[in-house]
Formats: sequence, structure tokens, C-alpha cells
Amino acid sequence: MRNVEILAPVGNMESLKSAINNNADAIYLGAKSFNARGGVENFSFESLKEAVEYAHLFGVKVYLTLNTLIKDEEMKEALNIVKKALEICVDAFIVQDVGLVYLIKNTFPNAVIHASTQMGVNNLEGAKFLSEVGFTRIVLARETPLEEVRRIHENLDVELEYFVQGALCVSFSGNCYLCSLLAEKSGNRGECKQFCRLPFKLLNKEEYFLSAKDFCLLKRLKDLKDAGVISFKIEGRARRASFVGGATKIYKDAELNDFNYDEKEIITLKKLFNRGNFIEGYFGDEKKIYSKTQNHIGVSVGKVEKVKLGKKFNEIFILSNEDIVKGDGLKFFDKGKEVASVGVMDVKKEGKFFVLTTTQKISAGLTVNKILDAKLEEKILSRKRQIKVDAKFVAKIGQKAKLTLKHEDVVAEVESESVLSEAKTSPLTQKEIQENLTKLGEFCVENLSVEMDKVFLRKAELNALRREIQEKLKAKILEGYNLKNIKKQEKINKKVQIFDKKSKKIDIFEFSDLKTLKKFKDSDAILVYKFSDLNAEEILKTANEIGKIIYLDLPLIATYEDLLKIKEILKYEKIGVVANNYYALNLTAKERTIVGVNLNIFNSYAVKFYVELGFNKIVLTQEDVKLENFKNCGASLFAVSEYFPEYMFFRHCPIKEHIGGDCGHCKYKPLVYEFGKNKFDVLRRKIVSCQFVLKDRAKRKNINHENINKVIEF
Repeated sequence: MRNVEILAPVGNMESLKSAINNNADAIYLGAKSFNARGGVENFSFESLKEAVEYAHLFGVKVYLTLNTLIKDEEMKEALNIVKKALEICVDAFIVQDVGLVYLIKNTFPNAVIHASTQMGVNNLEGAKFLSEVGFTRIVLARETPLEEVRRIHENLDVELEYFVQGALCVSFSGNCYLCSLLAEKSGNRGECKQFCRLPFKLLNKEEYFLSAKDFCLLKRLKDLKDAGVISFKIEGRARRASFVGGATKIYKDAELNDFNYDEKEIITLKKLFNRGNFIEGYFGDEKKIYSKTQNHIGVSVGKVEKVKLGKKFNEIFILSNEDIVKGDGLKFFDKGKEVASVGVMDVKKEGKFFVLTTTQKISAGLTVNKILDAKLEEKILSRKRQIKVDAKFVAKIGQKAKLTLKHEDVVAEVESESVLSEAKTSPLTQKEIQENLTKLGEFCVENLSVEMDKVFLRKAELNALRREIQEKLKAKILEGYNLKNIKKQEKINKKVQIFDKKSKKIDIFEFSDLKTLKKFKDSDAILVYKFSDLNAEEILKTANEIGKIIYLDLPLIATYEDLLKIKEILKYEKIGVVANNYYALNLTAKERTIVGVNLNIFNSYAVKFYVELGFNKIVLTQEDVKLENFKNCGASLFAVSEYFPEYMFFRHCPIKEHIGGDCGHCKYKPLVYEFGKNKFDVLRRKIVSCQFVLKDRAKRKNINHENINKVIEF
């Protein structure tokens, strides 16, 4: 049985130390460029080196996120980051862009690459494809069901990582284009503006209809371990260091305690950060959206009993089941809606009430939530992880003083500069040695052995011994870690293949109904069917009538039952696929497979990746790319031209969320969301399971390069 890793998010050095001090097994972090959390501090090359050395000192692995889409002109810089990261012994890279994977594999073939959750792997077929092209670990999509996790583990030798705590994106990760297409700020480029957390209009109400609750999978850890997950990942590189440390310790303690935990830990997690009182991700049938507010709500601790208004300051009398102290943060809610927040500066206890003084006007009867617990924050941030060592100090007359530290099988030894003489007045004492060795920083002396004559040793020289051995033991531990865990990388000079073949001029026509599709049977275009419900008999009948291949525009998510139905229809040579997720790339012959728009082909290296695998029909991303970079790439390339943009893809059911019903009593009907001047349809796509798409009501036209084929939606 492999041990389970607790993987903590790190946005800066404070969070890194908080994660490690609270017993993280591994951390993931980003450099200043090419990571999906562009809005956080992140790490420069200098601070990254310090971070890696600090983590490796404690045996903590470091995974560098390069999990954005990358432009052709940026690839040199991205590859340089990889090179420098390998030089400082980063353990692995979390990558989204297959173009970067292509270059890493051709330049640093021993580099360890993990598939980012942005790649959206949600079944065995997708995991198998990425494993075959060199990924050693897959960060599964949050939407991946437990039975599919188990199926991957039982059929594939690849490491599986799963998010267990944090924010839940309402859209399928890697395939949210809302900010990109509306504001040219791409989530796939680390620029997400979180439009989903803003109010939308639906059914004549304006609320946070796309703001997903946070998730907590403490109750599911054993299930995930038994299904084959080896890394439990905490989301939160943009969170405070206290959240990082607190969540890390709770999950680590649960893992060490055979996945048992105290229910109070849920309350602690809610205080640290909580949208919507937590759900079990997509494992449970709870509602996924919290429409009343879109930010941290903490935990309810009481209510406002009365208010005394003053000329400038008001007194708020709170009946609370928890102490309220200076430094706490409180929010006030009216029927679930946030109306005020207060940082506690002046508080006193009067009888059963906590009395706050504030300039804010707060009404009696409001619910009070604690969103920051000052004592909890202090407790988390004060924890210190140390490396246990055995120490030996030898001080004999006529010899140099010798200090030895041993950690496991690593030994460091230093000697004083001077030879020791007998002390005439103030001999060195064992107490002085013990006190001196309490200042070893990351090291903690567990066993101390002293062999000492009555000698004199200057305090400065004793301090110098301590400082020298600290650095020497650090260096030896890091050297041992790197030799054991890091494959040394030799950059190779293999030339990246350039393709001269020109793409054949042909367009793709997309249809939402088969009747319209039939009218284009005599066209030279490739015909794609964007089905709502997969009716295999009707599709096969149409394919036979028109005598041409019909390409099925496959959804992003496919369950085992979905795949059975898809595979059955793909036995027929008249049916091809548009692969919008990696699972669809090996379902049928490559000549009957189109690499779809949702696989995010953003650079020419991604095209080369697919061409070398034998794919020859490739649709470029709908995000902003320079089409001139894609000349003569050796395949038929397509760019979206006239289409109704699809902005987001939902695994949750908006119908159940906002209208009601259940799968046995489906009340599906198209919904219309409004956001500013924009109107979107929410449409269902169904094979066996359902998923939904947020689609623009207005058709968009893109400028096409003359050498790139078009994708046109009818």
C-alpha cells in the first residue's frame, strides 16, 4: 500500500512555511509566469530556490505549476523556467499545455510531468491517453466520480491526485471561457476575473447564480484512498497562510489517524474559509450553488440582541456561543444575505453579552458569523516543525572541540579553530552547550552526548561551531534528498521537428439538428453533429442516407455508461468524433478523429504534439491566438469562424438548483441567464448522464486567416 500524500497550496514564503510547519508532505507553487494563479505573489527564481531548499530539508516535495496555455513566442521563456527549476531540483511540473509537454519531453526527457486538473481528465480513457504520452501523475477533474477513480487505478499504473478541500469552480476546469471571451482575461492564462462570482439574472431574480460552494472531502478520504488516490490536494494558493497551515494539519492528522477526525475540525475549516457551508464536491447530491452571497461566510456564532446608537460610535450587543476577542473578524447576515462586516478592535463582556464598539450601523436581529478567529490564527502560525537530530560534543584539553550532528543516516561534523586549554576560572559547562544547541533553527536536539574536560572555549567560537554545523548538515541533507529523489537532467540537443506539409483547404460545418445537416450532404465540408441527446439509431440512419462520415461533437465529461454507448456507435465507419477531451482521442481511428476546440490548441507546438501522434484534423482554441504561427504545421487546421460561443460547462444541474425536481422527475427546459447586456442559454447535453453548457444567444464572427480552414455553426 502506497502512503497518501497531503499536498498543500503555496502562494508565498509565509504560506510555504505554514504548510511545512503543519506537516505537509508536498507543496505546489508557481513562478511569476505561466501559472493559473497569476493574481497571487508567487515566486521569483531567487525565492523559488530558497523555497525548494527549505522544503527539501524537511523531505517535502515541490511541484512547480506551469499550468497555463502558452504562446509560441513565450515558449523559450517557459522552457528556461523548466531548465532553472530542474537545476534547483524541483520534483515535478504540473502542466496543462501539451505544447509545453512536447518541448519538455524533447529537451529534458527525464523531467517528471503531472497532468493539471485544467486538462479535465475524468475517466480511464483520458488517463490512459495522458499516461501513454509521458505523464506520471494525473490531477483528476473534481467532477470525476469515485467509481471512475477506482477504474483508472485498477487498469492503469499512474499516480492519481484528487482535490479534497477548497473552492469549486462552477465550470469544468480548463474549459471556462467566460472571462476570456467577454473581457480578454483568460482563466487558462492565469487571468480569471471570476465573473462567475458576480450576480446574474435568472427567472426575474438577480443573485449569485453561478457562485459554487466550497467543498470538503474529509468524510471521503478513506473512500478515495481505497479507490487508488495517493495525493490529497488542498486548493488555495490565494488563501492566507493560516488557511494553508490549518487545512494541511487537519488533513494530515486525519490521514495519520486512519482517516478519523473530530467533527470540530469541520468548524475550524469553515472559520478559515468557507463559501456556502461546504459540500462533498460532486460525490453528494447537495446543491452546488450558494446564491445569497459569494464570499467567505465563516461559522454562525450568535445574533445581535440589541444596539445602542451614539453620535459617532455604536454599541452592538451580541449573544454568542463563542468568545469574541480583539482581532476577530465578524460578518452580519439578514436571511442569508451579508449586510455588514466588522474587524473587532474594541470588545468587552457585559453579563451574557459581548459588546462591540463600531462606527457601522448594524440592526438588532442579525445573524453573526465569525470569519476570522484571532486565537486560531495565532495557534496555526505559531507551530514549528523541526528536524530531530542526535548531538555529540567532545571537548578535551590539548585537542580541538568537536561537534557532531546526526539525522537518520546523515552525519555532519565540525571542529573549533583553536586547540583547547584547561580553564583557570570559567570552564565551559554542559548547560551552556545545551542552551547553545537550542538555537539550531530547523534542527532540534533529541539526544545529547557530552564528553568534556575542564576546558575554556570562547562563546563566540561555540556560536561559530553551531552556525557552521547547521549549514553543513543542511547541505548534506539536501544533497542526500536530491540524489535519492531527483533524476539529474542533461539537456539534449534533439531538434524539434518542423513540418512543411500545407493543410488542405476544407471547412467544418456544425449542426444542432440532423435535418439541417442532411441539406449539406453534397458539400465538401466536414459535417459535425452537436447533439443534445445521443440518439444512435437516428444518427446512423442519417449517416447512411448522406453517405458521408458524421462527426459527433463529444462532451467534455463521459461516465462509464456514457462511454459504453459512445463506443457502440463508433463501431460504424460512418461515424467519427470531435474530441473535446482526452478520453475521446483513442476511441476510433485517427483519420475519423478531429482534435476539438475544447482541447485548447494554443500554439504550434501543441499542433506538432498531435501530428506526431498521427492526428491530422485539428481545431485551434477559440481563445486569442496568432494564426500566423500555425502555417505549414502538417495537418488540416481549423479556426472557429461563425459560431455561438460556449462559455462554460456545468456538471451540476441548474434545473434542480433553481427550478426543482430530480432525475426521476426531470423538469428540464432551457434557462436564460443575463449578465450585464449579455444573455446566455443554458442547454443540456446528454448521452446517459447530463451536462450543461452556457451558450451565447448571439452569433459571433471571428476574423479568419486565409490559410486557416473555418469552423462554421449553422
